[in-house]
Amino acid sequence: MRVQDVIQGEKHGLHVSDWGNGKMPKTKFPLSKAGKKAWSFGPAWEWRFAEFSFSGRQFVVRILVCEDKSKAHIHLGLRTARDTIVLCSYEYHVDHVTGWHLHTLCGEKNDIDAAPMGTLVHGPWIKRLPAARSRHNRTGFSRDGHGGLKPWLWSETVRFFKLDPRDMFD
Repeated sequence: MRVQDVIQGEKHGLHVSDWGNGKMPKTKFPLSKAGKKAWSFGPAWEWRFAEFSFSGRQFVVRILVCEDKSKAHIHLGLRTARDTIVLCSYEYHVDHVTGWHLHTLCGEKNDIDAAPMGTLVHGPWIKRLPAARSRHNRTGFSRDGHGGLKPWLWSETVRFFKLDPRDMFD
């Protein structure tokens, strides 16, 4: 199974947490091999989780946002018994000046079962799309939309990962 299959596939049993800030519950997105940076976020960072099943497996989306720094990270992970296999990270950093981009498994390494467990997406099996110096189609980071940044970011997550809120009632 490829990352694209998960993103494009029909999801079931969507469960979405409320927004939180401060200490994030590690049990929602366990990363056994990731260092402190995977969990050390200050009080300005807010987070939310969305969990769903696809093809008999459990997946989780972790949304992290810091409005003060104009940064967002949205991670898609495959849940295992005690860990998470991070499949991709959809990101925005105002300091990159490029826009939204994706770090993901790619090419021959795009089998989610071969991805390393317990670590964030970095290494030779990861590709950045679009490339760092390429034109980026999505450059907005909408703080002024209806309801502010968090509702806009949630709708961006729903759009990108093809989450259907109707799946919450399966």
